[in-house]
Amino acid sequence: MKKQVTQKKSFNKNPGFTLVEVAIAMGMMAVMISSFMVVFGPSIKGIDKSLSAKEADRLTNALELELNVLRNGETYATTFDKSFWWIKQSTQNSKNPVLIYQYRGNPNSVRTDGTLNPYAYNATNPGIPGVNYVIQTSVRRLNDTFHNSKIQAELAPGVLEGKVYYARLTQLRYDTSGEMVPTTAENNITKLQPTHANTATPANYTYDAVLPFRARFYEVKPPLWSYINNTWSVADVGNPVITKNMAVMR
Repeated sequence: MKKQVTQKKSFNKNPGFTLVEVAIAMGMMAVMISSFMVVFGPSIKGIDKSLSAKEADRLTNALELELNVLRNGETYATTFDKSFWWIKQSTQNSKNPVLIYQYRGNPNSVRTDGTLNPYAYNATNPGIPGVNYVIQTSVRRLNDTFHNSKIQAELAPGVLEGKVYYARLTQLRYDTSGEMVPTTAENNITKLQPTHANTATPANYTYDAVLPFRARFYEVKPPLWSYINNTWSVADVGNPVITKNMAVMR
């Protein structure tokens, strides 16, 4: 009796994809990516705008706060007097351009003016944010003996955080038609109403209790003390990154 021999068929348990299947999969992926970009593209742009708005709020809020604070060591009679001179002299390179930036401050070392001394940068031990240092926003005037040494320390490598901005401040006043416009000379402050006599001293600025002004913020490049202190000029700025109308009160 003959034995029947059956031949077992072997099947590959891990078959590969055919060229047609690969092409179909790639086509499906292309459709999915295109759909993703259509749906989420506007959201990504919205995130960029929200970050810009946050940066704008930080800059304007920091400037507004500084103009309303008299720090220990400043010689102004009032905060209105301080604002007057900061606005008047901010557009002149030979005077006192206003700089705004962030730096790493040492929470355990406070200056007499209420600001934090910079946290000493150490490449081998950079420190822990929130413990060894905190990020501070600084608003200071260049070419001012009260500020210059502090600016130099706060713009040191490893201390400065992010960008440096220049704030150009120009008074706003009413013209003869009643429209509020910038003054013709940026470094001049006159009466808010054109019927009043012009003046440029806070002591005689008695008719108005409000000093409106326009703040334009420009990015300073490169953000280095060696450049800002020796080479940079207020004439070097391009287009403002932020423009906002503000005011200070007596």
